[in-house]
Amino acid sequence: MIIISKNGGSINTVSRNQVISVSVALITFLVLYRTAVPALGQEMGAALAVIIAGVLLWVLEPLPLSLTCFVIIFGLMVTGAGSTNIVLSGFSSGSTFLILAGLMMAQGISSTTLGERAAYHTILKFGASPRGSLMALLITLQLLALFVPATAVKATLLLPIIYTLGKNLVQTGSHPQVHKMLLLGLAYGTHVTALAVLPGAIGNVITADLISANLTFEMTYTRWLAYFAPISLALIPCTWLILTVAFPAGNEGSPAQRVVFLRQKLEEFGPLSRSEKRLVAILFITMLLWMTDFVHGWPTFVPAVLAVILMALPGAGFISWDRLLKINWGNVLMVGTNLSMGQVFISTGAAGYMATILFPDSIIPAVFAFSVGGFILMGGLVHFYHLFIGNVATLIIIMVPMVLELGTRVGINPFYWALITGASGLLGFILVIQTMPGVIVYSTGKLNALDFIKAGVPLTLVSIIVVALAARYWWPALDTLLSL
Repeated sequence: MIIISKNGGSINTVSRNQVISVSVALITFLVLYRTAVPALGQEMGAALAVIIAGVLLWVLEPLPLSLTCFVIIFGLMVTGAGSTNIVLSGFSSGSTFLILAGLMMAQGISSTTLGERAAYHTILKFGASPRGSLMALLITLQLLALFVPATAVKATLLLPIIYTLGKNLVQTGSHPQVHKMLLLGLAYGTHVTALAVLPGAIGNVITADLISANLTFEMTYTRWLAYFAPISLALIPCTWLILTVAFPAGNEGSPAQRVVFLRQKLEEFGPLSRSEKRLVAILFITMLLWMTDFVHGWPTFVPAVLAVILMALPGAGFISWDRLLKINWGNVLMVGTNLSMGQVFISTGAAGYMATILFPDSIIPAVFAFSVGGFILMGGLVHFYHLFIGNVATLIIIMVPMVLELGTRVGINPFYWALITGASGLLGFILVIQTMPGVIVYSTGKLNALDFIKAGVPLTLVSIIVVALAARYWWPALDTLLSL
């Protein structure tokens, strides 16, 4: 249905699905508000009603996600779910500034050919075979994760390269399935590699912020790296193996032709420009400051903000401030809203109430057992709920507060379980809609839903086991080492 203005112009387009989805969310809100507020109190009841209705809007997507953020903030304020300071607390968080600065850094990187150079150089080093190209892609993604915060940005940056490379591999004798292998490598590898680096994904930032705010524990860049780098490094070869088995390339074709193709691509770039040299220097400074946070004590967002200043600083920089501002501000709004929702969720007691529903008493002892089995069960539950809550940030903002609340209730430090929840939320591979990179590669038309299931199920199972083993053996050993 199209609504027409008096002068004949189109004001807006409204589909039947949009009307139905908004109606479902509105009815859900009204029913919950009228029943929950009398039973649970104004703040908790209103928080549950607004948050659940907001999650429905995010899942059904009748509105742009950033518009839903405004709806949620408005709802939390007018229903009395929390004070202004709590409802807007996410927008004063360092994590929100980290994502903002990181997106601007990504804009600076994408304005040069540095990312493409790195990708083609790495692929050339691995011999330009289909399997070598897949490993090169995963390594390139790990390098980009050090500087680019949003997984969707990394996927968008590399998609044209991977699509062209896959096409060239097929033309030079490889099996057509190599295209699927590389595209899924981009979708899965983006999240596998992002897990290692705190600014590497919005989900990491939200998890770390909630832990720091509610456990009086400062999650620094280097500490996050120490916890999760071994997991990412273990999952990279697992991802490579699963994809090469699920989508065998068959005949390797003609590697000599591919080497010529890659060298031609690199020659087109020419030597490093002055802008790229300055970018390399800025990224080096940023990485150095991140890796030495235990010396200077700066929060993670401070070096990122400095990087943005240097990129646009007249004389020292290489890009205009106006161009740096051309980012997806919806992502920033999503982070601030999610963090605000998390604080409201916890402060009103709504997280504890929802935890009793999603985590029955009968399974709590098993879930919070300090064992590989308990950690596997925790990760499995998060992955199960992830099948129904597609957006990673939404899943984490719901699950992490509940885990923090439950851990406190049963008398244990829920730190490890919260980390597992955040990691498991990031590693969703089974359905297209579980990650934005999945949606991005699916839009090429080269993949179908069964392709995701074929490789995503075994990779999900492997990731659950790897995270559980790290939680049981690596994290306690690391904490002991750091306490010396």
